[in-house]
Amino acid sequence: MGALAAAVVALPAVRRVATGSASAGFVWLALAGNTALVLGPLLVLARAARRSTAVWRPAFIGVALAAAPVMALGEELKLHTHHRPLGAATFGVLALALVLGSVVVTVRLFGFIGPPVSTARRVAARVLVALAALGLGLVVLRAGASEAYGPNVLDLARVLIVATLADRVLDSARVVTLARRAGVLAWVLLVLVGVFAARGDVRAKIQERAPVLGGPAAWL
Repeated sequence: MGALAAAVVALPAVRRVATGSASAGFVWLALAGNTALVLGPLLVLARAARRSTAVWRPAFIGVALAAAPVMALGEELKLHTHHRPLGAATFGVLALALVLGSVVVTVRLFGFIGPPVSTARRVAARVLVALAALGLGLVVLRAGASEAYGPNVLDLARVLIVATLADRVLDSARVVTLARRAGVLAWVLLVLVGVFAARGDVRAKIQERAPVLGGPAAWL
């Protein structure tokens, strides 16, 4: 399902990336393969998280709660730091500390709140979820309104939507049976072909125009 979802996600970005000299076929294979490299493990983690909601749910909410503070930190550093490499390194360290701190605090808060057996506990949990959603929504809206990051936000939204649909499709026993027969082989082949296709000019165009779909090679 990760391979199939990646193949679908990559289609709308092919024209944007292939404009110029790049081959549309190679671009699609590169985008699909490198996206599958991320979507496959992501779906595995999503299935595991659904089986252990009590552990993963507070951690995901903690990450979402850190989104707005991390955005504010980035804006402040960009405005007041003139040495870009130093600012980037500082942002990386402080952002990681913010995210980890937010996760630890959120997990402890949910542990203190406990199971939602009373109205007060349910309200407290819902307040944390609402704050996380608002913070994450603010970051998405700000990034989506940016001319530079708008296409990347759309790519990310498409990845998350298709991944969610793929996760739901895996609830079907028939789909799981088919996936077990040929799923891993299809995923491995698509990833290998995608890594091979994402070279030279194709890789450069992906990094410039669709880094979200370029996989770890485009993020590093």
